[in-house]
Amino acid sequence: MANKKLKSLGIVDNRIKNVEWVFQFNDDEPLMIVNYPNGNRQLRITIGDTTNSNLMFFDGKGNSFKIFAREKRKK
Repeated sequence: MANKKLKSLGIVDNRIKNVEWVFQFNDDEPLMIVNYPNGNRQLRITIGDTTNSNLMFFDGKGNSFKIFAREKRKK
């Protein structure tokens, strides 16, 4: 019933039923990070403020993508 009400208002429920989270390099095949972490339907990524705080992704072809903490650069 709720979906019909949403549609009648022009609102689309675009939630993914069987969700997994992925990352992608360019147009390569997406690679899965995780699905349903701890039974939740949200993926939360937290990177701390220390020199060893980072998150890295590898595509298996020698490419990597890194998110990390660093000291702010002076302008």
